[in-house]
Amino acid sequence: MKPLELRKITDQLPPVYALFCGNHGDPMMHPDPMGLAYQFKHVTINTNGSMGALKTYRQLAENGVDIWFSIDGLEDTNHIYRQDVVWDNIMERVDAFISAGGCATWKFVVFRHNMHQIDRARELSAELGFSNFHLVRAGRDWGPILNNTGEEIGWLLPADRDVQPYEYDRDFEIELRTNPINLHNDRSNAIIDCEMLRDGTIYVDVDCNILPCCYHGVNTHIQAQGNTLQEQLNSFAFLQDNWGKKDCDETCYSACKR
Repeated sequence: MKPLELRKITDQLPPVYALFCGNHGDPMMHPDPMGLAYQFKHVTINTNGSMGALKTYRQLAENGVDIWFSIDGLEDTNHIYRQDVVWDNIMERVDAFISAGGCATWKFVVFRHNMHQIDRARELSAELGFSNFHLVRAGRDWGPILNNTGEEIGWLLPADRDVQPYEYDRDFEIELRTNPINLHNDRSNAIIDCEMLRDGTIYVDVDCNILPCCYHGVNTHIQAQGNTLQEQLNSFAFLQDNWGKKDCDETCYSACKR
């Protein structure tokens, strides 16, 4: 995403808050995150804190950008979920950001392997100067841990449910992701509580495409139609028209049903 490409979208918006969530990679991998941030009223960046120049973190802090550092445990456990993330690199960037006056939040995803460290992590966050400590207890907390070659090297287990690892067919799961199978023949049995409508937000992916939400950003199977931002947003109305019906969109059904 280039700042000038993003400008075509932000020019059609009033001053708004933006969250750089890292749906397709860490936002701090971008060569110019400040160039993107300048276009919004306020920005929060979600990062694992292991990459990006120290001077960039200082610049973000000095310009009022908030950062949520995703740190799921302490030095001996964070890498289990945040693979290849080096603890010392995180601490360097945390220090650079907070020392420059940045408002930092420690976001801690709770697993069985790190739940015993919550109190110490909270204490450490205060010692380091974090403004907030936020626990996440839902999603992404159960499944195999695969290394960079696809080899199973362990399991993620939830802290609050008595579930165990199962026999994981890696090849089937990869095939399912690349060629999804419709597992719900009738999707009329759920009310859809759409996060985007509830929160009044829009989703822009790394290529500046408008999509209904971040879930559709992962399972991309529809494209916006129209020239203006409003026309593109309106082109997704068919999704809502089918909520509660048999042919409700699979992504809407799996992500936001209740």
